[in-house]
Amino acid sequence: MRDEAMLPLLERAADLRVPDGASENGEQIVEVVWTTGATVRRVRWAWEGPEEYDEELVVEPGSVRLGRLNGGAPFLDSHQGGGLGAVLGSVVPGSVRLEGGSGVARVRLTGAEDAQAAVRRVLERHVAISVGYRVYRYEVERREGGRDLWRAVDWEPLEISAVAIPADAGARIRAESGMEVANLCRITVRNGDAAVAAVEQEGGMPEQRNEAGVLPAVDERGVAQVQEGAGGGADEVAEVRRTAAEILRLCARHDLGQEFAAELVARGVSLDQARAAVLDRLAERDNHGARTVEPVPAQVRGGPDTAYRDAVSAALLHRYSPAEFELPAGAREFRGMSLIELARHALGRDGRSTAGLSRIEVATEALLGRAGLHSTGDFPFILANVANRTLRRAYETTPRTFTSWARQRTIADFKPVSVTQLAGAPSLLAVPESGEFTYGTIGEGREVYGLLTYGRIVGITRQVLVNDDLDAFTRVPAAYGAAAADLESDIVYSIFTGNPAMADGQSLFHASHGNLGTAGAISEASLSEAYRLFGAQRGLEGRLIGVLPRFIIVPPGARSVEARKNVTATTPDAVAGVNAFANRLEVVEEARLIPASGADPWFMAADPARIDTVEYAYLDGQQGVYTEVRQGFEVDGIEIKARHDFAAKAIDWRGLYRNAGV
Repeated sequence: MRDEAMLPLLERAADLRVPDGASENGEQIVEVVWTTGATVRRVRWAWEGPEEYDEELVVEPGSVRLGRLNGGAPFLDSHQGGGLGAVLGSVVPGSVRLEGGSGVARVRLTGAEDAQAAVRRVLERHVAISVGYRVYRYEVERREGGRDLWRAVDWEPLEISAVAIPADAGARIRAESGMEVANLCRITVRNGDAAVAAVEQEGGMPEQRNEAGVLPAVDERGVAQVQEGAGGGADEVAEVRRTAAEILRLCARHDLGQEFAAELVARGVSLDQARAAVLDRLAERDNHGARTVEPVPAQVRGGPDTAYRDAVSAALLHRYSPAEFELPAGAREFRGMSLIELARHALGRDGRSTAGLSRIEVATEALLGRAGLHSTGDFPFILANVANRTLRRAYETTPRTFTSWARQRTIADFKPVSVTQLAGAPSLLAVPESGEFTYGTIGEGREVYGLLTYGRIVGITRQVLVNDDLDAFTRVPAAYGAAAADLESDIVYSIFTGNPAMADGQSLFHASHGNLGTAGAISEASLSEAYRLFGAQRGLEGRLIGVLPRFIIVPPGARSVEARKNVTATTPDAVAGVNAFANRLEVVEEARLIPASGADPWFMAADPARIDTVEYAYLDGQQGVYTEVRQGFEVDGIEIKARHDFAAKAIDWRGLYRNAGV
């Protein structure tokens, strides 16, 4: 599957229409033509150097993905997507349309004070308009004696921007974060009436897909194209050229053929990896396939990949933590084997000989395959499975105290979510005989928040296998898993310690919210005051809502002792010794509530099933840590990316209480 998040954001000039007196309900509205589909000149980097081509955006239903734009995409200042201060407005939902080969949309401008200078320039027509978009598929038409035509037949506008100078409609080189469009989108080449995939041209290499499942861009000889601007500019392009030239000389010196050299260049291997590939090819040529495959035990020979991988994974997990992971019968033969021994075993099972290979060569072959290229064997999957299991287990077993008193939900995407606070039903009114029933309304309030993505990458290198360093893909991923769980707690409890502002402009804990107690220790008197404040809370309609606390949330130390003493049942000798709050509150102890200085505060929360308090959310379908594995690029090995989508927000102050303590 194509990783669309890695596609670069491209830019094009667009037109601005500002109707006279453009205002609706006090809001400023402008209309923009965000594309005309015009043909513009671009530049790409091919084997021989810069090469011009024409780009045309096909503005037809079925070619343009309008979902994001029509859903209220942002109107930005100069394509700046890194902060809220760059937002000048948003596309009016449902206003986007295609007409006469152009794309038109209406934009609602913000009334924020810090954006008024830019908004004024927009209304005065002193700015240009540019559209940011991504291309998912090109059709390339070869033109004899002229520039090739690249027609974007599947593309998506993402945002519209006000800019001082629009994107250059002439030759320019565009890339973002080191990723070029040619290496990520599908390209179809048309020679006359025949349409063929770019890598299937005469003289090209067999189809090779990258990890996103898409075809890399190659020229007519099967050599990968390089675009300047992909992270390093001209210096990086020069380095790529030097590497390619050295690879060509190396292959020519050993008479390995231009096809083999072109394959190495197209795959983007480093010079060291190319030298290793040349040595491997020479060894294969000299030995003529004389190596024999090491014997494979009968119980796993030809068996299902999943069964074999699970057995070896289980043996490694048992070695990592015998008390936590049992050793099943099918994994006993792998017990006590080192990582290199397991790598040799996996290579033999895949039909690859390790006879005469050193430890580092075995590690390279097991993780990367021939010449540092992508391996399709079992071993990378085994290591990734072990790392994933330890990471996930650590995440699940790391304590998170907020789950008892906060409410969980899932969110479908990364757009801001508006959580509605519904008031209670209106009071019922007496209806006299023959009288009429009257209508009532239910008020509402809103709190807005959205998911954020957090993540890190764990690399498993050849050196890990040679050193038999099991901790590198057990304890290190486990530490990441625990860190992900700790991150959730940090985010949730920062709401208590940071006391953020709510939608009404007041802090979460504020006297006007009726949830801030008189500073004091946890005692019968202070608890009585807290219950009184809870009982006095009124809903949006102004009626008493009858919410009572269920949890008392404290830092470890004196507050924790006070809390437990006040909720523990006792056998008193007299009425004065009765514990009035026995068994009425659940104590939650959280170290993150220890202040940097001053007295220890304490908090109370109502049952989240009764009223909204704090809400925490995951991305739908990916609750907790989500992992992805790829062949190493930054490291010679495999990389495991741990990604975590999480957010938390206080929804209603009426179910929460804070006391500063003494």
